[in-house]
Amino acid sequence: MWQRKRRLGVFAKGLERHIVFAVAAAACWSNIQFQGEKNVQSYSVQSLIAIVMVIHLSVGMAAVPAVGIVTARGSFTIDDSSIAGNATLFEGSHIQTGTISSELQLNNGARMRLAAESSGIVYRDRLVLEKGMGRVENAGSFQVEANSLRIHPARDAGAQISLRGAGAVEVAAIYGPVRVTSANGVLLANLQAGKTIDFTPEASASTPSAPTSITGCLENSDGKFLLTDEASLVRFELLGAGLDKEVGHRVQVSGTVTPVPDAMSQVQATGVKQLSKKCSNRSTAAAAAGAGAGAAGGGIIGAVGTAIATHAVIAGVVVAGVATGAAVAVVKTSSSSSSPSTSSSSNPISPSAP
Repeated sequence: MWQRKRRLGVFAKGLERHIVFAVAAAACWSNIQFQGEKNVQSYSVQSLIAIVMVIHLSVGMAAVPAVGIVTARGSFTIDDSSIAGNATLFEGSHIQTGTISSELQLNNGARMRLAAESSGIVYRDRLVLEKGMGRVENAGSFQVEANSLRIHPARDAGAQISLRGAGAVEVAAIYGPVRVTSANGVLLANLQAGKTIDFTPEASASTPSAPTSITGCLENSDGKFLLTDEASLVRFELLGAGLDKEVGHRVQVSGTVTPVPDAMSQVQATGVKQLSKKCSNRSTAAAAAGAGAGAAGGGIIGAVGTAIATHAVIAGVVVAGVATGAAVAVVKTSSSSSSPSTSSSSNPISPSAP
């Protein structure tokens, strides 16, 4: 019934545009004929307006494109209409699950599972999560937006995203690497399989001067000062005075971060606090992991595991690792070697659930 209403609505709008299109075209032709009879070489203002209307209406006459389908073993709501079983998803469809989770299959190959009592807006290249929890697999270029964050699983990765209270977002890497960025492109975290991180934007997160505080081993590579944050495994280039004196030391750096397209973000350091004259084992491991994340998809990061249990503030977003007891446990299912299930205190979505 909902699908029929949607199609009828699109048909009615299309018919209305066709009628206006015909009227505008007739007016245009009439003016052209009139001008021809008068031997005038240029169109009148009315003719030009009519032509512009025709072009504009022609572009806008395309129907809202379908982007995928949604299925569930129960009912769900799309654009305020209750549906049972399955339905077609259109660009900008608003979906609200009921007491049963729903499976979204996008035309681009991405799969998204919305947990019970969750909602979001679906587009061809992203899902805007508004409430609850979702799990995305086979994402490709598909991403999930949650509050001010952008979650980008790798093509062969799976991620679970949960909205918490006070604007917090929990992201778990089910399998494969997952990147989390801010709305303006600042890389906030590199997650590997089994890693769960909480992100809590502060009030200043949307401002250019949002604070940053990161911890790690300060390196000098080809004249550049580099630091891989221990909590987020994000590698930064540091700018500022006095950094050369702290090379080889474990430090805490405060300042502001600037995203650099297709490169690591830069931090303008306003304060450097030495924590140790020697880099700890976990600082060294984090540095190696951060360096490997960009080149090899972060395969080395798995070796770091949960040994790093600190937190950071990056561009006004608090980044904190979740306690081991609530971390994601990667378990291979008997039906697939690449689609593990999860075990977490945050009540994850079961792959076998509808």
